[in-house]
Amino acid sequence: MTQNTRVLNYLKTGQWLSTVDAVRGTLGEPILRLAARIDELREGGYAIISERVEGKTYHRYRLVSQEPQQTKLWHA
Repeated sequence: MTQNTRVLNYLKTGQWLSTVDAVRGTLGEPILRLAARIDELREGGYAIISERVEGKTYHRYRLVSQEPQQTKLWHA
């Protein structure tokens, strides 16, 4: 199972996922670059919100929509 699949499956439970949780192995094996995985899921059309954890230097993420949204490609 890819890291993106593990992250997406976790987010589909409706829970928040923080960078610290991912590094500590909440999803099985540690994910060291959670922000990169989130960016890839967003590029795939998933609406994911993020917020900085108050008083900390890391973020947490939550899935807004269970299904990917259609992305439009604009041509110049």
